Amino acid sequence: MNKLTINVRSILLVLVVSLGLASCAEMETKSQAYPLMYTDAQPKTLLVVPAINKSTAADATDLINATLTMPFADAGYYVLPIAIASEVFALEGITDGSQIASLPMSVFANNFGADSVLFVTINKWDTNYVVIASNVTVGMSYVLMSTSTNEVLWSYDAEVVINPNQQNSSGSILADLIMTAISTAAQDYIPIARQVNANAVVTLPFGRYHPKYGSDGAASVVLKQSREKALDQN
Repeated sequence: MNKLTINVRSILLVLVVSLGLASCAEMETKSQAYPLMYTDAQPKTLLVVPAINKSTAADATDLINATLTMPFADAGYYVLPIAIASEVFALEGITDGSQIASLPMSVFANNFGADSVLFVTINKWDTNYVVIASNVTVGMSYVLMSTSTNEVLWSYDAEVVINPNQQNSSGSILADLIMTAISTAAQDYIPIARQVNANAVVTLPFGRYHPKYGSDGAASVVLKQSREKALDQN
C-alpha cells in the first residue's frame, strides 16, 4: 500500500468522522424548541436579574449588564431598565444572580410587574495563552422563566472564541510574550459579549413588539444541545 492510498484513506476517515459529528448536532425549529413562546404564555416584559458569574473575572457581571438590553428589545420585548433593577437588588444586598435563583417567581411579578425573568450565567470569561498567540473565550447561558407559571420559556447556551492578536514573531520569545500579554489585556470584551448575545437571541422567538411577531416558528435555528445545556448550567 503506497503513501497516496494511505493519505486518501486518512482524509476519507476524517470526513466520515466529521459528518458523523455534524449529524449529532440536532437542529430544532423555534416552535419545536419553545412551544410556550407561541401561546398566550409568551411574555411581554423581561426583568434581567444580576448575572451568575462562574468565571474568574470580577467585572464580568457589570460588563454583561451593559450589553443585554438592546438585543432583547430589538427582538420585540420590553426590557425593564437594568440599572434600576440592579440598584433595587443592591439595596437588598443582592449583587449576584445566585442569590436570586431560589426566590419565588411571584416576587418579580409583584415587585417589578414583570411577566418573565431572564437569568444569565457567565460560564467563561477566559484568556488562553500559547507562546505568542492567545484567544479570548466568552460563554454564557440564558434561561427565561415565566413569573406566573414558573415554566422555562426559552433557554440557550452560546460561546464565542476570538484571536485578538495575529502578530509576527519579533525573534525574541520574551518580547513576543510581553506583546501578546499587552494586546490581550487591552482586549475590549464588550463587542465579544454582544456577539455572544446575538448568537443566543437569534434563537429567541420574536416578541409581541416585533413586526415579524408570530411568523418565525418554522425557523430551524435552535441547536438542541445548546438549548439543553443552558438548563444544566443554571
